[in-house]
Amino acid sequence: MRVTPLVLLVLAAVVPAALHAQTWQRGHDVPLVVAATAARQARDTADGLASWRATATGLVRFASVIEHGQGPIERVIRADELQVEVYGEAPNRSKQEIVAWRDTSFLPNTVVYHRDHLGIVANDFGATIRLGDGDEVRDVLHPLSPGGLVHYEFALGDTTTVRRADGTLRVVMFAVRPVDREGPGTVGTLYLDVERAALVRFRFTFTAAAYRDRTVSDITVVLENTFIEGRWWLPWRQAIAIRRETPWLDLPLSTMLRADWEIADYVVGEPHPPGRFTGAALAGLRRPGGAVVWGTPLSARVGNEAATTEDREVMQRLAHEQMEGARLGGLPALRIRGRGASDFLQVNRVQGVALGLGTRWERGRWSGDAHLGVGLSDERMTGRLELMRSVGSARVGISLSRILRDVGSVPTQSGLLNSLRTLVDGTDNGDWTLVEELVGHASLNSGSSRVTVEAGWQEGRSVTAAFTALDGSQRPNPALGSDGGGIIRGMIVRRLPTGSGWTVHGEVGGLGAARWQRIEAAASGDASAGTGAISWRVGAGLASGSVPGWRGFVAGGRATLPGVGYRALAGRRIVTGELGWHHPFDLPAPPLGRLDRVPLASRLGPFVAIGVAGGQIAGTPWQGDGRVESVLGLRADLWGPLLRIEAGVSLRTGKMGLTFDVHPDWWPLL
Repeated sequence: MRVTPLVLLVLAAVVPAALHAQTWQRGHDVPLVVAATAARQARDTADGLASWRATATGLVRFASVIEHGQGPIERVIRADELQVEVYGEAPNRSKQEIVAWRDTSFLPNTVVYHRDHLGIVANDFGATIRLGDGDEVRDVLHPLSPGGLVHYEFALGDTTTVRRADGTLRVVMFAVRPVDREGPGTVGTLYLDVERAALVRFRFTFTAAAYRDRTVSDITVVLENTFIEGRWWLPWRQAIAIRRETPWLDLPLSTMLRADWEIADYVVGEPHPPGRFTGAALAGLRRPGGAVVWGTPLSARVGNEAATTEDREVMQRLAHEQMEGARLGGLPALRIRGRGASDFLQVNRVQGVALGLGTRWERGRWSGDAHLGVGLSDERMTGRLELMRSVGSARVGISLSRILRDVGSVPTQSGLLNSLRTLVDGTDNGDWTLVEELVGHASLNSGSSRVTVEAGWQEGRSVTAAFTALDGSQRPNPALGSDGGGIIRGMIVRRLPTGSGWTVHGEVGGLGAARWQRIEAAASGDASAGTGAISWRVGAGLASGSVPGWRGFVAGGRATLPGVGYRALAGRRIVTGELGWHHPFDLPAPPLGRLDRVPLASRLGPFVAIGVAGGQIAGTPWQGDGRVESVLGLRADLWGPLLRIEAGVSLRTGKMGLTFDVHPDWWPLL
């Protein structure tokens, strides 16, 4: 007997067409769908497949996903690997037994999985779909069920022919959605074997009404079957991804639970012992254990696979197209919005204590984002208003904003730490300009890449310091403003969930006034090196002579070149780079909550950084003199990582620098 992973060939050949332009029909009007429904019923009767068993291996990951503006950063919080024995028998009986289970935690957590997330989906759900032991989704009709023929409508897609040594298989794709788009149901694509009317692959998500848990943003399910002994389609690969957010608060943070399974080693026709199918459908271990010898460390398996994989993103985009404006996702349509805690409360030397409140709403293809803030020291109002519409994989919109913007392209510390330092001793690391914009923009997502184009009007106004710190100090804010004018911007971002990637950002400003140009590029990555890892990053920028001060380039000090003066490198041209190596080490966790109950990974290692800037910008306090600065440093990422400590010494002057902050991965939340 041989298990043939035919579905790989099918998926490589089938690309969904423009589903919204196709003809939709009720299920009972599509002969192949009716035949597939009858075939599923026959499979689940006494005349179906007599008996079989197989072994399933699964990796379950619970991760935080933090949006950094240029792409998400994913941090796995907990990971579990399981081996499950799977048994099946007609009529419609299945049983699973967890025989081996190992787990590890990378951050403190109190995660308790629903039991059904620790096993595979048997019989592709049967007549109704249930997830999370019924807490997440319950009693949603399967499209290939008697009730589904009335509840759903289908659109014919491509047909793929696969030639095998023992014959030819034809697989046809159908898009599926509920007739009542406001009611509960699945939205996705079905792949059916034409000759056998059997389900080959089912990839889908759910309508908003299908979700019972209001913290669930979306669920994506992929079920893939393989052809056994030239007669039966049985489970081969499965993936379930569940994204959650706070239902009333929209922050750049979500969690992702993803379970990936591979089922192999089929034995068909072997009778099962009496009592095999009694008791719970998923039996066996209730906690990690078992005698299986795992070949690869769990941490290595987790590092090689990301939870936010492309199939989920593709399915969500296709589902929005198929629903033609009806709302997807289980979160409320209206939520409080904040791009981190600093959107609600922060302290800087221009506004002093600044308060803000925002909201976000969604309705079908449309979404809106609004925020209003006020500084208690300067009494200046700031805010933004954005309206967006989804068009397939693209988003188009218009935004109006009046915000304070730092001259640097990359944050140098968390917003929380900057507020505390400003409050205590006036050490505000931002150099601020009041930027007013009215722009139209369009973006296109494709896998881990995003292309954005913007055009409109922009003006940067100089602002002065208005806040006195608790120690009586007040640091002046440089005058960096410029005349208003037209602006055209373009950006290409390629970022993987692990954080590696690159960005290119170009803009032409001052259209109709003093025209200027600016281009900036950055790249970063990691690679294994023995028991440790090598990390690297490079950046470069070039601007024309008339570029305004607030669009210049700066580097030095915190987060760039510790040991060199803060923003000692600046100008119209800049090049920076860093190469580091880090090695894991054990550090006792502090006795805070669950921190002392989970073994958290820490990393320590040296790095070398270099930077050079040139091209003076008139009216700015920074000098671009072309001097090369280099730093030798030591970096420690502690507990997860939750915290970062950096020490560096300038190889030119011998000066030392030491910084302490929350790890940069968490800065968008602060």
